[in-house]
Amino acid sequence: MLRYMPNEMILTFLMSQAQSESESMSSNIRWGHQARFKQGIVHYNYKNFLGYRKGSDGEPEIDENEAPTVRRIFARYLMGQSVGQICKDLTADGLKTARGGTDWSDHTVRHILQNEKYMGDAILQKTFTLDLFSRQQVKNEGQLPKYYVENAHPAIIDRDTFQRVQEEMARRSSLRKTSSKAKTEQGKHSGKYVLSGLLVCSECGSPYRRVTYMPGGQKRFVWRCINRLEHGKRICKHAPTLEEPEVQAAVTAAMNEMFRHQTARQTLADCIAAALAGTGDDVSLPAVEAKLRALQEEQMRLFHLAADAGPENTEYDDRLIEVSTAIAALLTRKGELEQEGIGTECDSRVRFITDALETTGSAIEGFDEGMVCQTVASITVLDAERLSIRFKDGTEIEQIIECVGRASA
Repeated sequence: MLRYMPNEMILTFLMSQAQSESESMSSNIRWGHQARFKQGIVHYNYKNFLGYRKGSDGEPEIDENEAPTVRRIFARYLMGQSVGQICKDLTADGLKTARGGTDWSDHTVRHILQNEKYMGDAILQKTFTLDLFSRQQVKNEGQLPKYYVENAHPAIIDRDTFQRVQEEMARRSSLRKTSSKAKTEQGKHSGKYVLSGLLVCSECGSPYRRVTYMPGGQKRFVWRCINRLEHGKRICKHAPTLEEPEVQAAVTAAMNEMFRHQTARQTLADCIAAALAGTGDDVSLPAVEAKLRALQEEQMRLFHLAADAGPENTEYDDRLIEVSTAIAALLTRKGELEQEGIGTECDSRVRFITDALETTGSAIEGFDEGMVCQTVASITVLDAERLSIRFKDGTEIEQIIECVGRASA
């Protein structure tokens, strides 16, 4: 006997079959993605990948029309500019984003600064599809394995520069709030004044803030502890008010002291050590160290020139990247030589000559915000006459504040 199924049952059966086929197809696609991830095969979305294009061999290659923009973003961030300032400058200069627009957002710049692909590596499976029907992409926070591929493609940014940017981003995100009225404990990096976020009160731990005074109609800039400024002596009783020119002069003096005793002095010692080693190029440890010191001096000089030229000038950005790349290569070579033990035979002679060296080096003239941002980690206000300045290499110097005219707290 021929029997007929109701329409609803037929529809349910067909839908169930279609769902089963979709799930099977989705499973196969996921398996294919997983297999490619395990093999280290990287997929590139060139439409959103500023600085790269698809080469004739199908592999990514650097687009030299776009790469200078990427290098500029990294260089300006390390020079102390905020993400907002970088966006503003890029938009004002009419530089194009990966999609061809000229309106730069904070999200776009931060994504570039945090994208490991710019140093030639790739992290695979950062996101995954939550389920078949919603097709929602969610961030992979341990639900699935991630795969890290080194040297997947040519790098625009050297590893040392990229790592220093990540460290600077972490430092800025850890800044304390700059006002007791703020809703959170997290502060905000100010690219406008380099001393913001660096000057800290030794008594209460609060940051210092730049304040404008107009005594007698004459404008003066001073720095005050935020707790003292907002609450008087109730929270912080002894934090001094510091005149800006005096703080800047003290920081400059400390930087000169640090450079005299370390940078210039060590550079001279390394050059003599290289000569004593009797070897050239990068085959001896002293020779590599001498080159390294020379490049680091050149890097500081370029930062100085870039800061003087202003944020609109990009003349020194490419050279800064080149010098940073060379420094990274020499650091790698130095590590190799240290493991091999090459160059240690002249250590005693180097120490003898180093001890005999007199302090030398040209002084920094004036307060240089670019150099301060690159070298100074923090400045603690000990009292009205002393600052404790800690540099990023770990050096700490207690510096006297030469008073011209003390502001009252």
